[in-house]
Amino acid sequence: MTTTEKTKVMQAKAIINALKSVSDETRIRIINILSFGSFNVNEITEVLGMGQSRISRHLKILHDAGILQSHREGTWVYYKLPEESTSANEFAFDINQLILSHKEDLPHRETDQQKVAILLKHREDKSNRYFNKVGKNWDRIQEEVLNPEIYRNQILSYLPAKSETILDLGCGPGGLFPYLLKKSKQVIGIDSSEKMLEEARKTFSNQKRIKIVEAPLENLPFKTNSADAVVASMVLHHISNPPLVLQEANRVLKTKGSLCIVDLKKHDKEFMRDTYADLWLGFNPDLLTEWLRAANFEIKEIIEQETHSYFKIIAIKATKKGGHHVRNNN
Repeated sequence: MTTTEKTKVMQAKAIINALKSVSDETRIRIINILSFGSFNVNEITEVLGMGQSRISRHLKILHDAGILQSHREGTWVYYKLPEESTSANEFAFDINQLILSHKEDLPHRETDQQKVAILLKHREDKSNRYFNKVGKNWDRIQEEVLNPEIYRNQILSYLPAKSETILDLGCGPGGLFPYLLKKSKQVIGIDSSEKMLEEARKTFSNQKRIKIVEAPLENLPFKTNSADAVVASMVLHHISNPPLVLQEANRVLKTKGSLCIVDLKKHDKEFMRDTYADLWLGFNPDLLTEWLRAANFEIKEIIEQETHSYFKIIAIKATKKGGHHVRNNN
């Protein structure tokens, strides 16, 4: 058998395995659940109300067939749908898209989606409780882990020399505001923590060039194509659904607008979950690259930076591509 013939046989087997993997009601429900973000086994079990061993078996079948992908976050394994189609997963990706195009007709759709919404709300509430608690001490707490001076200049170097509007996602008490004002006529800080924003308003109440908005980062209250630049500094690892935030950043940016991301590189320090309300233990550059491409961004530069602690930093400069923006309609 020639190499070409072997490849065709393997492709045929992959197609058959993918079709078999979705011939089960529970596995169809899992695909719909994961269309809302990444979840671990315990969370999927909570939504479906089934035994963990049963759910783990279904997840393995879907994973082995290429329908799902997995990634480890410390001691937890999260499952997700592929973000984009590749030569290796083209058929599995198409199956997912076909199933989700009939979302309204899927079994137990409303019940599952309501439970997913509750689960995501619990994640958000946990994060907000933490940030409301630390409030005015956030800048000091950040410095305990990583001094912002280490990556602040990198952020500024990625931004245009002159802008009309820069959005600071997850702005907290506004530590970046004075520096962003050097690059833009107006800076808009967005955060979902009421206490954090109270501190920001106290500090910058007399600064007319700064606007402070309380809103979820997954649903920004701004017009499409309205911002010159967006900054997400040390915020994505606190977000339940980072890909959705990146889609929103793409939507509000003007074509060729700049996105600057600074975050922790993937690590194994579990204490960060409980001590600092981290949902993600940093990110692999490949994962962030995948999310950005799926959100219609062109990556201009991606670097890794050593620090004086055991954490490493990832800094990314990206620009919004022309054409339509990507918007999650879940």
